Amino acid sequence: MPAIPTVLWAQRSDKLYITLDVQDVKDEKMDLSNVDGAGKLSFSGKRAESAGSPEQEYAMEQQLYGEIDVEASKVSITPRNVFMVIQKKEPHGFWPRLTKESGRHLTHIKTDWSKWVDEDEEDEKPEMDMSGYNFSGFGGGEDGGMGGMDMSKLAALQEQMKGMGGGEGGEGEDEDDSDNEELPDLQK
Repeated sequence: MPAIPTVLWAQRSDKLYITLDVQDVKDEKMDLSNVDGAGKLSFSGKRAESAGSPEQEYAMEQQLYGEIDVEASKVSITPRNVFMVIQKKEPHGFWPRLTKESGRHLTHIKTDWSKWVDEDEEDEKPEMDMSGYNFSGFGGGEDGGMGGMDMSKLAALQEQMKGMGGGEGGEGEDEDDSDNEELPDLQK
């Protein structure tokens, strides 16, 4: 029986960032469409057998909260995961959740806090840098296939991500910190 991959998601007013946590996926089949006024994401694939891990089949079908723009949406398949940027049909609105349905049975869907931006902070935060990904479209992209990450750009992307988690308020590590002073001996 196929396993359901973990789905990490974040959103902006005009798009969704969706990551399927499947490593070394092969024979993947993906489909995006709109059905009954909502987007539909279908995925299936296999993880190859490796040292200590048997081959694993994955499959999922999820009806999204609202309609999507299939032609403008993109996918990048890397050895680590499947990453998608899905354009919303109505570009100015945050969805209350990823899926049309809600419930405790959707435990495979998790918020991707590394990409999340609150609705009221969207104008303050820069758009996520996608230059390290090789995307292809769902609606018949130029290259016709589903691309993977350009590994030559991986180091630059990692450096950029390190810079995003910098210190608060521009404080450096070399500044004096009063918490590092020696404490006086206790009196008896």
